[in-house]
Amino acid sequence: MHAPKSALGLVLLATSSIYACGASDSATTFGAEAPSGAADAGTGPSGNGGASAVDAGPPPEKEIESSFQAPVATGNFVWVANPASGRVAYIDAKTLEVKVAFAGNGPTQIAALPSTGAGSGDATVVLNALSHDATLLRAKEGVLERKTFAVGDDANKWSVSKDGRWAIAWSDASLVPGAAKSRGFQDLTVIDVTGALPPQILSVGYRPTAVGFDGAGKLAYAVTEDGVALLELSPGGGAAPRLVRNVPLGSDGPGAATARDVSVTPDLRFAFVRRTGDAKVGVVPLDGVGAAVDVTLDGPVTDLDLAEDGSKAVAVVRETGKVFVLPVPAIATKPLEFASLPITGETVGSVSLAPAGDRALLYTTATPVERLSVLSLAPALSFRALRLYAPVAAVFPAPAAANAVVLHTTGSDGLGAFSLVPVADTLPAKIVQMNAAPFAVSVRDDLAIVAERNDTTRVYGAWIARFPSFRTEHFPLASAPLAVGVVPSAGRAFVSQMHPEGRITFFDLATGAARTLTGFELASRVVTGGTP
Repeated sequence: MHAPKSALGLVLLATSSIYACGASDSATTFGAEAPSGAADAGTGPSGNGGASAVDAGPPPEKEIESSFQAPVATGNFVWVANPASGRVAYIDAKTLEVKVAFAGNGPTQIAALPSTGAGSGDATVVLNALSHDATLLRAKEGVLERKTFAVGDDANKWSVSKDGRWAIAWSDASLVPGAAKSRGFQDLTVIDVTGALPPQILSVGYRPTAVGFDGAGKLAYAVTEDGVALLELSPGGGAAPRLVRNVPLGSDGPGAATARDVSVTPDLRFAFVRRTGDAKVGVVPLDGVGAAVDVTLDGPVTDLDLAEDGSKAVAVVRETGKVFVLPVPAIATKPLEFASLPITGETVGSVSLAPAGDRALLYTTATPVERLSVLSLAPALSFRALRLYAPVAAVFPAPAAANAVVLHTTGSDGLGAFSLVPVADTLPAKIVQMNAAPFAVSVRDDLAIVAERNDTTRVYGAWIARFPSFRTEHFPLASAPLAVGVVPSAGRAFVSQMHPEGRITFFDLATGAARTLTGFELASRVVTGGTP
């Protein structure tokens, strides 16, 4: 989840199994347009240009879900970095005990490393912006291990492999407003956190928009203006990671970085390319087998989403109100064979595929439509429409696709709202009026947490919603929220907040009790509720 930093630049990264646009790292405010797609989906930003067919209708769909990169936590700890002091605080989510470790100069972006086995401990990597290096911190059996790696200049983002062995520090130009065109941000630093291979700085194409890994953790990729760069992580014989090849994605013309979305399959066999205003979806083989093909649909493709397992791509054409399902890998050799379904009577331009993969949510953010359609992908394509009671701003399906959270646009009164949507059951949605605009969201199969924030009126709070009952609880906060998350092992949700000494409020999911921790580096104190 993106969120602005506090006066001391405190950045909180925590939780697991959270989908926010958002897959997610650093933060932006809700409602800002940003590059679409999570790193493992390989998507890039949307914009105008590169069109073979002009969509003269409403503006492009706003895929702000992707700008919500949810905070991450290791199994037992929440980690907070303070660039001003050079320290990283780590909080035991069960006991609320706080410990502090030194990182480098200006620690900022933190990423959790997945556990690689019993006894591996809780580990994170943190980028140190001023010393141009990264620090690995691993809490194991009461001892904190620390190791430092050199990284390339301008690194401001992490991508981590699923097995936790590899971490890539890279530079996202969208996080550097006003950067000169001559700054290519082309260096990636590949780190083997086991220490078996030395860190390697590799240069890829101009201005990467997404970096990710294959499911086996053997290859990595970077989507850039020059195409898709493929990296071999462990060539063998003690050799360091290396750049294998760059695969062009076809001619984009001027403004390529803002004209296309790119989705990469988990096995790195194909890249799917959607260009704004274009009726064609490009299917580009990344393994060197076969030629690129275009799949021509019946109008400009306004959105495309790839299933988490890579078995299908779902495209939406707002102009004709149709959804198309492209089978993978078959579509690469049979570009005329795909399924389609008209979403009769509905306006749809965006799609969100649930991680479970058998349902998709269809909606529009381009016009104030108070509707959402649930698309069933099996055994045959079908849909049902749900009535909402406010225009859609963002949609977050739960991992198992039984429920979803819809954030709504804020009215002139500055108040926001969210809806709890039953996806698996044919029941009505529940809308919840908020006291301020929605700012951050985290969704799991059993619950969701939504933060609200209005800096003008200084109204701040958090909502916890339960699935499947749709029961909601509201908790006022004493300061502006930065990020939300859940630590399942501790049975707690949390909201990090702006405060010169650091502040985080934990909510016990069993009892509903709230406890606020303030002053991470100053003998932290715990209070009840939202007390300052």
